[in-house]
Amino acid sequence: MFSQTKTAMHVPGAYLLLLLQASSLSYSLANTNSLGKPEYIDLSYVIDDSTIFYPGQRFDYDLFKDVEGVNKTDAGFPFWFAMFSFCMGEHGGTHVDAPFHFNNKGWKLSEIQIKRLSDVPAALIDVERYVFALRQPDTFTLDVHHILEHEAKNGPIPTGGILIVRTGWSRFWPDKQKYLLPRSEGGTVTYNFPGISGDAARWLVSERRVVGVGIDTASIDIGNVRGHNHICHFIFCGNQVYLIENVANLDYLMGKMNAVSHRQCNLHLFVLPMKSNGTGGVARVLAYCKGL
Repeated sequence: MFSQTKTAMHVPGAYLLLLLQASSLSYSLANTNSLGKPEYIDLSYVIDDSTIFYPGQRFDYDLFKDVEGVNKTDAGFPFWFAMFSFCMGEHGGTHVDAPFHFNNKGWKLSEIQIKRLSDVPAALIDVERYVFALRQPDTFTLDVHHILEHEAKNGPIPTGGILIVRTGWSRFWPDKQKYLLPRSEGGTVTYNFPGISGDAARWLVSERRVVGVGIDTASIDIGNVRGHNHICHFIFCGNQVYLIENVANLDYLMGKMNAVSHRQCNLHLFVLPMKSNGTGGVARVLAYCKGL
């Protein structure tokens, strides 16, 4: 009887101790995950048949299923084998323009320094409200006053960092007609979407010494460039600044991470283009709030 009473008295205490230990371990793991492993946001589109390419590229996206898929059972264990080939232009989907794209002395894609691509401080500027307040949203250009307004509210764009511009144009992806807005004028086709002004490009180079600039449209320059000759490409590439075009998921980055506010999100990017000697190439772009 004494033995049963003693057991009855001590089991709850041991059980409580186990619960406390488990709770402590759970708390420790939760903090390790939240502090040690930040949430990464993928700012890249999947490359597939729906991918939008800048007009004039020789190839869209062609996938060849060299080995569509083979199941083998005679090996004594489950076995699967598949192998594909693909062909595509450099400037499609989420991709990086190398400085060489508009600068014959500029870096090719493989020559961009890793420190300019890996864990780089960044800023996200949101101008969607200005874009779609216009009767023709595709005529919008980011100007210096938009940048100064952003900095006054959210803090300065980090010197030597990356600026990402959210115009809201990604709402049209992957509808090529709405995303590129082709118009025929006198037999000439123009493409129309928002972009960055030459003045803003010069300011970002001289005042913030950016290493990269990205946007959620098909080009850094405004779509209909007939009147100003790809001025942003010339300015940025001429100063060894790479460009990221067709950036994805900025709505999520802005809403979930509050990444527009430099005080709320110490935004950093990993820009991971394919390593080629070309003028550009498809890229994986990852964003996170450092230290949060």
